[in-house]
Amino acid sequence: MENEKWKMKSIRMCVVCRERFYQNELNRLQCKDKRLISFSGIGRSFYVCNECINTKKFINYIAKICKVSKEDAKNQIFHFPFSIVK
Repeated sequence: MENEKWKMKSIRMCVVCRERFYQNELNRLQCKDKRLISFSGIGRSFYVCNECINTKKFINYIAKICKVSKEDAKNQIFHFPFSIVK
């Protein structure tokens, strides 16, 4: 019981809104070969909260990080396995 009391939970920051969340509440993604993918365990990654996935700011961030146009970034997000509002 005492070990559970002192067990720390990892806190990470959403790259879009800069708010801090527990790690298990965020989506961990990465850009590899100019494509948006779930984190593969190798390389750099970033965290995005569920509220920011549907924002224009996230599309701009993906375009910058993956080095693609904003239209390509929007298409990648649209085909990703989480919901996106048009």
